[in-house]
Amino acid sequence: MPSSDRSSQHPWLGIVADDITGATDVAAYVTRTGSATIQFFGVPEGLTSVDADCVVVALKTRSVPADEAVKQSLEAARWLERLGVEHVYFKYCSTFDSTPAGNIGPVADALAAERGASRVVIAPSAPENGRTVYQSRLFVHDQLLEESPLKDHPLNPMHKSDLRVLMAEQSATPVEAVPLAVVAQGADAVRRTVGAFEGPLVHVVADAVSDADLDVWAGVALEQPLSTGSAGLAAAMARAHSGSSRSDLSVPLPSGPVGFLSGSASAATRGQVHHFLERHAGLYVDAKALATGEQRIGDIERYLDEALAKADPPLVYSTTSLHELTAIQRDLGPATAAHLVETAMAETARAMVARGIRRVVVAGGETSGAVVQALGPAGIWIGPEVAPGVPWTVTTDDDPIALLLKSGNFGTEEFFTIAEAWA
Repeated sequence: MPSSDRSSQHPWLGIVADDITGATDVAAYVTRTGSATIQFFGVPEGLTSVDADCVVVALKTRSVPADEAVKQSLEAARWLERLGVEHVYFKYCSTFDSTPAGNIGPVADALAAERGASRVVIAPSAPENGRTVYQSRLFVHDQLLEESPLKDHPLNPMHKSDLRVLMAEQSATPVEAVPLAVVAQGADAVRRTVGAFEGPLVHVVADAVSDADLDVWAGVALEQPLSTGSAGLAAAMARAHSGSSRSDLSVPLPSGPVGFLSGSASAATRGQVHHFLERHAGLYVDAKALATGEQRIGDIERYLDEALAKADPPLVYSTTSLHELTAIQRDLGPATAAHLVETAMAETARAMVARGIRRVVVAGGETSGAVVQALGPAGIWIGPEVAPGVPWTVTTDDDPIALLLKSGNFGTEEFFTIAEAWA
């Protein structure tokens, strides 16, 4: 969809992302640099060439067992290699979101072996969103991750902040670190430090508290065939890569009504839902009522019809307080509660599109995954950002729809109302 001022060529950057909203996050950051970016949901069958600078493969591996994450990540990386990418980037959350039983270490090890990398940068810093690494410890604004509100992720709680410890819990590969004082001396100083590490493969934790620090790391990371981290380092590498920008990356959004789906229980999303409900009606999806049959998809469809008849943008949400979420998970079990809500959200997304809604806003990574699976787009082009790391996207289908897939913690309180008013 984006027009280009140059002939078709293979992409230089391939990104393997461990969840749906994380994929659109990194795609948005790279697109900002003038790099035409397309995102696929899993490895597309039969596609052997892509006219884009960056190709993102969105997986749902963040919370799956390590062996399954490795299998899917290798499949994605090998497809990207067949496209001819020069560099593969493993994208995970800027808050790491990986417990001792997690898979970031195993996936990084497997991709390093596949790509022949000897030094793998570990860089979750995303300074624009207040995620930084200092003395190898991950901070959320001025708090250590383990002391911040983000430590209480429902699937991957984070009770440690030292990336050396977190990586060592998951991988037998040696873990070294480059302190900020060395980064401040520039890329050559970082290269000397990294070059002095011993061993055929070393994970290198990257101190970085600013985009300027990430720019230093980008030059070093691009000298290896693989690097890892959040959207911050990927954007820095795109800035550093010469000849990657295109003159026009406009992605027009289809016109039509907008609908909202919210499955996140994060503090940010709770505030966004509350702000929206001060201005519009909404329908709460109750996992307990779904379990007993007191609430069904027909109830949701009737609400959609009523809202659209009044030209009121519909919001279907399961977002609730952490106290209530804990009670729901206790009564139903976390897996059952999640399955009930995600199934309802997926069916609601299909019902929205069937009723002519052309722009769908989704809050929550797991909810976004369920919605994408239900709607089944082959891929999406990355458009303008509504908030940092949260872009409008447009499906590559013949009858496109716009999707706004938001990680739970992203966006201001006014996020939904801003998206509603988007031209």
